[in-house]
Amino acid sequence: MAMKRCLASCAVLALASVVSAAWAADREDRNRQVRQSTAGAPASAGLTWEGWGVRVGFTSGGDQIVAGAHVNLGEIRRNWRFQPDLELGAGDDTTSLVGTAPLFYRFDLLSRMRPYAGGGVVLGYFDHDRDPASPAGDDSEFGIGARATGGLEWDRADGNFFLELSLGFGDVHDVQFVAAWTF
Repeated sequence: MAMKRCLASCAVLALASVVSAAWAADREDRNRQVRQSTAGAPASAGLTWEGWGVRVGFTSGGDQIVAGAHVNLGEIRRNWRFQPDLELGAGDDTTSLVGTAPLFYRFDLLSRMRPYAGGGVVLGYFDHDRDPASPAGDDSEFGIGARATGGLEWDRADGNFFLELSLGFGDVHDVQFVAAWTF
């Protein structure tokens, strides 16, 4: 339990330092920006390949370290992004392979830092390593659930960095914190 608190505290401190540095940089950028109207901008054409990225984080309700990849398939409508991911998790005598098909709404701001929120369907495979002396032995299961996700994304010239927090419902991780980079 102490390890969970330590990891959660480290994550909160890291998030606070990154957010404060980003806000300081964005405040300087906003002073130089001129607001442009997007009222006449054409609607997005649909799914497109916008890039891929890596992600790493940890979970609660499974107590795992997760690592994986995601693909940015662009905006299906203005500000609505489809970004599926696949993650491999290890820890707590369980190995997991989890895929998510989320849809995120990215909020318009006058800065490079943009909050987003959304959710999606989650499919997972969980392989549990049990005590060899246990009569139950090893077992595995498939799970299905949903995730509600919120995060912050920083647009950079060399890609997008984001931090996100997800709440799981159903047979998936309860809480997940992930840092990711899209190339």
